[in-house]
Amino acid sequence: MLEVVVGVALTALLGGLLVPFLKGRIDRRSEQFKSSVELVDTLAGSLWVYWKLALRVAYYGRQGQRGSRDLDLALRLWDGDDAWQNGCEIQIQVSRSKRLLAPPAPQQLDKAQRAVVDYLDQEIDRLRDGGTPDDWQMLYASLMAKKRMEIDSLLTSVIADLKIAGTPRQLGMRLARLSRTRDYS
Repeated sequence: MLEVVVGVALTALLGGLLVPFLKGRIDRRSEQFKSSVELVDTLAGSLWVYWKLALRVAYYGRQGQRGSRDLDLALRLWDGDDAWQNGCEIQIQVSRSKRLLAPPAPQQLDKAQRAVVDYLDQEIDRLRDGGTPDDWQMLYASLMAKKRMEIDSLLTSVIADLKIAGTPRQLGMRLARLSRTRDYS
């Protein structure tokens, strides 16, 4: 009889304390995972917009005199408030990553911000006043191959790191298994 009472008490104790504790922990991890994915998605959008603005500038720059009007417009868009706001959004997301993501993701994102944003800023500034069509073509080719691959690889790597840490679905299945093993008889 004592074993039954102890068994019921332990089951009630574990069911009443352990499962809610674990559920709360899983819910927090799930919310953190969701926030991390949203952060990477937002950053991805901003990086690709930045890349596309630079691509537009390089595209018209490589056309020489024939593309000079369109190059002027592309440079005005590059220098415009929307482009500056996009660059600001990239910096905000990289900063948020340092508080939200586990290493090495924040370091990867910081490195990418420098490798993409800073590089493009410097290259376009360098070429805007004295770049030849061949110089612009080299930037265009770099954007279409190397920079495109760098951005894609970085984002894929960060998302893979998040999935390795455990998705909310996997964590939820663990909780469901734990809940099914409780016996209230």
